[in-house]
Amino acid sequence: NLAQGDPYRDRGERLQNACNHRTHWMESVWAFAHTMEYQLIPTALGDLLKKLMERWHPRMSRLNIQSHFQAEEETPLALADGRALDQVFTNLVSNALAAMQERGGALAVKVEKIEGAGHRPWVSVSISDTGPGIPPEAREKVFEPFYTTSPQGTGLGLAITKRIVIAHKGKIEVNSFPGGDRKSVV
Repeated sequence: NLAQGDPYRDRGERLQNACNHRTHWMESVWAFAHTMEYQLIPTALGDLLKKLMERWHPRMSRLNIQSHFQAEEETPLALADGRALDQVFTNLVSNALAAMQERGGALAVKVEKIEGAGHRPWVSVSISDTGPGIPPEAREKVFEPFYTTSPQGTGLGLAITKRIVIAHKGKIEVNSFPGGDRKSVV
């Protein structure tokens, strides 16, 4: 709350930013280390992702990122903890936007029914972006704890994401190519 022009204002702001970064890092470490108990209930992933995209719309507009959302109408309900999957998709969308923030681009989210093991219907969610893509040497490491290419990152977002997906008996994979990435959660 220092006045404009106060010689300590800049130091105070840098200290506050450093504290916020450390708090975020510690919360990420705690979330990674903490075993969660999920409340699995039938969940419409299309509805969950539509709300998430609406939440991100103002930021995407500021970053000159076009969004495309598609959800098949006959997509089955997934047995899921909605709050946990919201975290999964928030992490994936946040990473996609960070990859495109310099020059804008497009983000596409698709929810569809696919055939799973035993011919049972599964729900697939694909999140694609037009960022620069993940370098080949990093693709194998993106889900490892504490691996990050971002100076602001903790390296735990995608590790937590993978842990949540596996706890839901799903799988996650990354396909990267020059000019974009696609992350699929099944």
